[in-house]
Amino acid sequence: MIKASVATSDDQELVQLATLTLGGEEYALDIMRIKEIINPLRITPVPKAPPFIEGVIELRGAIIPVVDMRKRFDMPATPAVRATKYVVISLEGRILGLVVDGVREVLRITRGDLRPAPTLVTGEAAKYFSGVCHHGGRIMMILDIDHILSSQERITLTAMSSMPAPSSPARSGGQAGQVGQVGQVGSDG
Repeated sequence: MIKASVATSDDQELVQLATLTLGGEEYALDIMRIKEIINPLRITPVPKAPPFIEGVIELRGAIIPVVDMRKRFDMPATPAVRATKYVVISLEGRILGLVVDGVREVLRITRGDLRPAPTLVTGEAAKYFSGVCHHGGRIMMILDIDHILSSQERITLTAMSSMPAPSSPARSGGQAGQVGQVGQVGSDG
């Protein structure tokens, strides 16, 4: 997790952030939390799942819950388009897919360029962000993946991950296929 820091000698350490788009806005995510980025796969809906859970996908034999980040942030849902991607991450040892409108680029910024998240966001949503960065005339909120889901939501996703592989996926989100790995995966914390 990337946290904004007070000025220290570590301020010049480089941090890599992947920029994601959701609803026309840009967000950033620590690249070390990303396992891979893939094109949308067929989703099997899970009855009684929270509204922001699209369902599950099968990726190389693993059943992976898929969270629609637009719905998580109370944005209107839109159909998948060519730019739509699934960002596959690890959360407490569990693999999870995040649906985003697009993945733009990887930024290399100094830790000193990170700032605390604004206090304008209150309540549960305030935990979704670990900070903010300004780069190239753009301001991006940095997602705190460890707090995107509540404890109860994590329990629900754990149950979904242990489901048997679907025999006939019900909904198609686009063509299956891997876009590519995103560098070496580091620690999850």
